[in-house]
Amino acid sequence: MDEKIKKFILGHKDQLILFQLLNSEEVDMALPFFDLLQFKKGETVFNEGDKGDYVGVIMQGHLEVKKQTDFKGRQVIIAALKEGSFVGEMSLVNEKEPRSATVSASEDSELIALTRASMNSLIEQHPSIGAKILQGLNQVLAIRLRKAVERLASIF
Repeated sequence: MDEKIKKFILGHKDQLILFQLLNSEEVDMALPFFDLLQFKKGETVFNEGDKGDYVGVIMQGHLEVKKQTDFKGRQVIIAALKEGSFVGEMSLVNEKEPRSATVSASEDSELIALTRASMNSLIEQHPSIGAKILQGLNQVLAIRLRKAVERLASIF
């Protein structure tokens, strides 16, 4: 499993903002802190309102991100994510807030997951690697915020 995750990270490092600052040796040291999650087509990854405790990187498959509307039981798809995309990134930095959307697998999918507890352990054991991943996480959040602002501005 670690070898599969390592191969994916190193093979896609330029697109994976979360990991782009890590060299091969640092990826090796970080591997024990990652989990591989698998979801079948139609399976829910997490629900809006759930407590969030991990960020996921899509290693294989596609996910849909859905937001609850004002009409009970009705959701709108706000994003379709593919290989290399991140999901759940806010949960690592904002642990008191619940998941802001529902995510489900639109096809069989695999995610590399980094839980908050694993991130904390990584920071404790390898501070420089943890700092690099947090820098990447900040970049992901900044990009998502900028895109949201641009979408909002286009409405008005």
